[in-house]
Amino acid sequence: MKFFTPQRSWLIYDPANSAYALIVRTIFAPLFFMASAKTIWSEAVCTEYWGYTASAAGIAAGILSLKFGNYADAKKLKKSCLGIAAFISIAATLSLLLLKNAHPVWILLLFFISMFCYMCANSFYDALLVDVSTPTERAKLSSNGYALGYIGGMIPLLLILPVTYFCKEWIFQTAFILSALWWGLGTIPLLKNVKEVQEQAERTSFFATLKYICKNKLLLFFLIAYFLYIDGIGTILLVATPLAVSLHIPQTYLLITIFALQIIACPFTVLYGKLADRFGLRKLIEIAIGVYILIALLSGVISIVQNIFLRQVIFVIIAFLIGTSQGGIQALSRALFSRIIPQERSAELFSVYNFFGKFTTIVGPVLVGLAVKLWGRPELGITLLAIPFISGGIMLARLKLPDLKKS
Repeated sequence: MKFFTPQRSWLIYDPANSAYALIVRTIFAPLFFMASAKTIWSEAVCTEYWGYTASAAGIAAGILSLKFGNYADAKKLKKSCLGIAAFISIAATLSLLLLKNAHPVWILLLFFISMFCYMCANSFYDALLVDVSTPTERAKLSSNGYALGYIGGMIPLLLILPVTYFCKEWIFQTAFILSALWWGLGTIPLLKNVKEVQEQAERTSFFATLKYICKNKLLLFFLIAYFLYIDGIGTILLVATPLAVSLHIPQTYLLITIFALQIIACPFTVLYGKLADRFGLRKLIEIAIGVYILIALLSGVISIVQNIFLRQVIFVIIAFLIGTSQGGIQALSRALFSRIIPQERSAELFSVYNFFGKFTTIVGPVLVGLAVKLWGRPELGITLLAIPFISGGIMLARLKLPDLKKS
């Protein structure tokens, strides 16, 4: 598939904001927070608070996108909204550097703002998929976007890794500044070249949007299924680093493992897109859900293993499994959803899509918090995620999809 200029510009944004997702959200923001909060709270409590903050940011972003998604469709402002949200998130990320000796609550507040705007920007980015592609192009374009995202996150991380060995006191400054520059520069082509070409929709209210979804049973039940399985995936991404700290996985080992995960994820994401053409989007999503059920069960095993070396081995296996399916399940879910919605209501309905799933890591952080309260072991909360994974997979399998080719 040959990509034209708007598609290439749309694709470039994925590796651009993936630097934030990997370097800031997944690795260095939680490490920065854990280092600041360890004298006040236990590692398990830090993990719990981190998850709750991310969940609150997701809920807030989802509510805002629900309110303004239809407005962005009606006024063709998806691209403008994306740009504003992205640059506010970048500013909040850089502001973290001013809080090195501040109370950790202030770090949580700035992280909340940064995550809130990052997820708002992602909602409008997803909605622009329908403006740069036809329905039959979307599985490959979406998969290639996620695959490039892994490369985009890996390149700046590769530049940061030497700093972790030779100049550790500058590690957070390097990570936050480099990821902010990478994201900002990668946003420019999208703002310049992508045009909102879909027919404008009439502006409707938030309640009218919900009424429309409730009447459309396919959309409603797909969104519920998506929420169940993607919530668990988002939770694993959010708590992976603080969880590794609580399991006493060395920081260097963690960074190398995450770097290797990016290398694995890129080709597997492309592979998911190609296999979807042959076996269908839903079948490949179901396979990925099965992989995540295995990940949840392995997290329970790592909880009871006392040998540090065996813990590290299981940690690597879990990371490898995440790398095989993380990009694929997200890319194909986005592509499938884009094919079952009216194209002129893309921002409106993608805001709901992200609210149901990508934004609202609600169930996962609650399960992690419950595991901390009951057993003092946050990793057992990951094991409990097998329940929503299985439930989401069953619901997806029972959906009566329209007669779309290879869906």
